[in-house]
Amino acid sequence: MASNASDELIGTWVTGWAGARGYEARHEGRVHAALRHDTTEDWEYVIFDPTVEELLAVSETLKKHPARRLTAFADDVSELINIANQSGLQVAADDEVLMVTELASHDVEVPLPPDGFIFQIERDGTHAYVSLHPEDSQDVVAASGHVSAVDGYAIFDRIITAPDFRRRGLGSLTMRALASLAQEHDVDEGLLIASVDGQKLYASLGWTNLGSVVAFKA
Repeated sequence: MASNASDELIGTWVTGWAGARGYEARHEGRVHAALRHDTTEDWEYVIFDPTVEELLAVSETLKKHPARRLTAFADDVSELINIANQSGLQVAADDEVLMVTELASHDVEVPLPPDGFIFQIERDGTHAYVSLHPEDSQDVVAASGHVSAVDGYAIFDRIITAPDFRRRGLGSLTMRALASLAQEHDVDEGLLIASVDGQKLYASLGWTNLGSVVAFKA
């Protein structure tokens, strides 16, 4: 299993994350980027452990384009934030982490839905989308998620459980279904960005922390 994050790993995550969301992605040296057409309608830059020079350069770009954002991965968040602040950036969010799991430890078969629910599965090349619906109200999405296979990794994204359906194990079930679909491809490990709410769930499913994620704006 990967023991820590790296620029190559972050580039792989960006490719899978952007692919799952239909974003255009670019990789220019250590600066990865995705065009978030559905939210900010502008570019989000992604850098692993950015240098002072990289932060200064991105800061200048964000000042000219206020809708743009920077997502940075680092082990030492306090030092990163300190340097970023000096570079003219401010924190937009600092409560997410990058997590990894060894997929061999997860089920290969898609789990059965609980009584009263049905799974819907959509595949598109190396991408898959899973949604869980009440049998009597199939237009309602109780839980859902995406997974993309990229260079031996499965990138999990947008794992969502609707408020009315939480604390029933549906998020765990969706993750199991996604892990099984990912293993239809040549993948060894899973990657995801976990919110505060999701970190405990993913840890219980065998995911481990690879480092912190901080989002910056001008």
